[in-house]
Amino acid sequence: MLLKIERWMARINMILEIYRNKSGQVYVEDRISEYREMWRAAAEKQGAAFLEVCEDIWEVELNGRRSRIKNDILEFDNPVTLDIAGRKPLIYRMLSEKGLPVPDYLVFHYDELERAGRFLQTHPLGCAVKPANGTSSGRGVTTHVTTTKELRKAAILASLYCREVLIEPMIAGECYRLLVLDGQVVHAVCRRGHRLTGDGRLSVSQLIREENERLKQNGKSALDIDRDCQFSLAYQGLTLEAVPEKDRDIIVKSVDTSSRDFREVRTVYNSVVTDAVCTDMIQKAREAAEVLRSRFVGVDFITADASKPLADTGGVINEVNTTPGLHHHYDSESEKFPAVAPMILEALLQN
Repeated sequence: MLLKIERWMARINMILEIYRNKSGQVYVEDRISEYREMWRAAAEKQGAAFLEVCEDIWEVELNGRRSRIKNDILEFDNPVTLDIAGRKPLIYRMLSEKGLPVPDYLVFHYDELERAGRFLQTHPLGCAVKPANGTSSGRGVTTHVTTTKELRKAAILASLYCREVLIEPMIAGECYRLLVLDGQVVHAVCRRGHRLTGDGRLSVSQLIREENERLKQNGKSALDIDRDCQFSLAYQGLTLEAVPEKDRDIIVKSVDTSSRDFREVRTVYNSVVTDAVCTDMIQKAREAAEVLRSRFVGVDFITADASKPLADTGGVINEVNTTPGLHHHYDSESEKFPAVAPMILEALLQN
């Protein structure tokens, strides 16, 4: 009964947050005007006509061929493919059956906390807890869960979005998204963490102290030695007292932020890495798209080094995203549209 009361209170709090716009998050559905002008400019580049059907639905026409766009949603995949992509445990199973690396995981109901607790005990460095089906943009996700109390709160939050809850171990590294269009990787982006380079003399804590002085001088927030920092170091076999060898590149924060909030943190990609990811990741992204039978999908990876095969870094595929948001793939302040947008329109209008 107490668990149900806590869940109702969490639901009321979530409704109030939405009403007050307390989170301040900008989701893809809030970017209608941006997407409209992006697709308009891409259509113009292709010599195609652009028609507004209504506020968030537009039609592109070229040489008698037409395709409709609903903000970020394109006419590539059928409803069954889209539904499968939204079922995270199903996707994990399908990818795993084809030999693709995915995290260990457990699916449970929010009131089966004992089962989830036993899973958490086997992963003492921490777990992520998320809705098992049908969400995106970090909704309902809590990372760096290490205690039963935190697990309880995380499970309640996730259950507000889906009755089934997924728990999986944290994987150290940075988040990468590879866009696959008709079997080819056409673009890749990364959410860069904060990296430092060892000099063979200073410990990690001393390197962080020096970096914080530099950040302070430039008016930026200091690095926080929080769970994300300690977890990232531990995964690389380091501690704050360790002295990294000269020129060793280390990740001290997987998310380059000073916040200690691990609840519903969105992945915001901030670096183009199309030419930096290794052939192993490219091939696995293509295989994942083939497993899903998706024409256009964003395959998400977590790895500490995108230049090395996932088997060498312990990296995984942690999600596949049909209708991937293209706002991650360009700078809207300096570019009219992502470089891949005309290519995407061409593929749409060929079929």
